[in-house]
Amino acid sequence: MTWSRARPLSGVLERPGSTLRLVSSRESVDTILHGYRAFIAGDLGTVAELLDPDIEWFGVAPEQPPADLEEVQTMLTARHADGYRIELERCIGKGEDVLVAFRAAGVEKDRDDDRPLQSRRTFTIGRYWAIVTVHDGRVVRVHDYPGLTPGLEALGLDESAL
Repeated sequence: MTWSRARPLSGVLERPGSTLRLVSSRESVDTILHGYRAFIAGDLGTVAELLDPDIEWFGVAPEQPPADLEEVQTMLTARHADGYRIELERCIGKGEDVLVAFRAAGVEKDRDDDRPLQSRRTFTIGRYWAIVTVHDGRVVRVHDYPGLTPGLEALGLDESAL
């Protein structure tokens, strides 16, 4: 199976004479982009429809148990309420797996400055990397990574291939 960045393979691949359905990276990437756009628009109902009921979300810390559907929905609702600008920087598909990289930026007032019109600056809150697994159009697993390189390695890709 091939992979791509921003322009993945199109369509669903089927092996002739087989009941095995191979998912192209295009289908997986499109699902992620659909969810991203819905999240940005505040359409958390659409985001919820894209989450598998048995979703598992694994954090960076290996000792931490995976989050379930309820925990994932609570976290996404809280992140949306934070009002940060989320910028998807990379979306690299390989079959059902999609490596996503984004940054969150926000504006925050200085808590020690009580002036109502104080200067506000947009700044990066943090960066985020994860491999999202999509099956039958729904997110079934998310595994967070501490950086792009570990995420690429887990996906079986080398950064020089990008």
